Amino acid sequence: MFRRDPSRPTPLWAVMLFTFANSIGTGLVTSGIFFITKVGYQFSQLENYLLGLVLGVTYIAGALGAKPALNAARRVFPGLTSRRVLAGLMIVLTLLCALPFIMKSITPPVAGERPPVWPIWVMVTIYSPLTGVLWPLVESYLSGPRSGQALRTALGWWNVVWSSALVVAYIGAAPLLKEQAALSVLLLGMVHIAAAGLLVVFRREPLHESDAPREDHPDAYAKLLITFRWLLPLSYLVSSTLNPFLPSALETLRVDTQWQTIVASAWLLPRCIAFWAYRQFPGWHGRWWMPACGCAGLLVGFAATVLAPQIADRTAGLATLIAGLSVFGCGMATIYAGAIYYALEVGHAEVEAGGMHEALIGVGYTVGPGLGAIAAWAVSEGELKPSGFQPLVLGTVGTVTVLVILLVIVQIRRYSRTHPAPHARTAP
Repeated sequence: MFRRDPSRPTPLWAVMLFTFANSIGTGLVTSGIFFITKVGYQFSQLENYLLGLVLGVTYIAGALGAKPALNAARRVFPGLTSRRVLAGLMIVLTLLCALPFIMKSITPPVAGERPPVWPIWVMVTIYSPLTGVLWPLVESYLSGPRSGQALRTALGWWNVVWSSALVVAYIGAAPLLKEQAALSVLLLGMVHIAAAGLLVVFRREPLHESDAPREDHPDAYAKLLITFRWLLPLSYLVSSTLNPFLPSALETLRVDTQWQTIVASAWLLPRCIAFWAYRQFPGWHGRWWMPACGCAGLLVGFAATVLAPQIADRTAGLATLIAGLSVFGCGMATIYAGAIYYALEVGHAEVEAGGMHEALIGVGYTVGPGLGAIAAWAVSEGELKPSGFQPLVLGTVGTVTVLVILLVIVQIRRYSRTHPAPHARTAP
């Protein structure tokens, strides 16, 4: 058995590797699932948006219910530790990823017909809330005993690690997408079992504020936290609207099936690079230009991506889409980096702080597909012409985005007039 100093946190390298492995699986299931369902299961737009809606609602339930569920489980099982919960999650998530492949093997689809779709619905409905429990726990292990420079350093590398894992997930799924969609979920889902081996070096419970001293944070941090809590669900609203939109957009631009997930991941690598830049140059801590840049990247990137399929020249349209996704990825990184930093710095890195952060992401995951599902239903019922579907959904999301950004800009200007800018932090 490992013997470790009870005052020492779980090794940072172990938390990082655990995060990377699980981000590969969760990234594919929660973000890339729409390509898998469209290509491998012939999902309609309505089905894809409904799937996204289910994903969002269940994710919120899991994130907000993480702490109450753990407390209830510990009352029933007094010996249940956070490490054991993580081990159980790894097993269940792996089994869920295997479900579509197992059912496809048991009842092979008839040639020309799509495979049974119920395993996908069952997988997402259970998988999503479990990841809503998983990530607040991981965030608590990451940041519980850390504050100030140590927290900034850990969060900076953590953002780079989990975002780079999604690039691996998209590229790994691409070769199997058309013919072996279920197998792609199984193989990338197996990383959950691999991640379970890292738990031997985890503490039974993460350290928290009562276990280690914390640095005081400037007064502006609380206001910045509120600002980023407006922007975080907005960013995921836009992202969750674009995810079901991209498969159709790439078909319009005549991108081959095996390249679709790779092109669609054009925003993931810039997001990872932006996370690295924020890690290397921490002068953004406490600065109000940070949410302003996030707003600009979100709006410009969204507009370019949506307009790209309308460009007559295919090459120009594809270039515009990739450029738009790249700018969008930088905006997403800016908003996420600020949101998670202030949530865990001001919220003292408890599971509830991480749970609220993840729940806000779930709000975005829910509202975006919800708008799409309403519009798709209207088309299926003949209430809306098919040509009006995308303008309605994207126009509504664009309007909401502009309104929230204007609200945030007003808040930033009001606060910056009454509070002097804090001194820049020393780079970790």
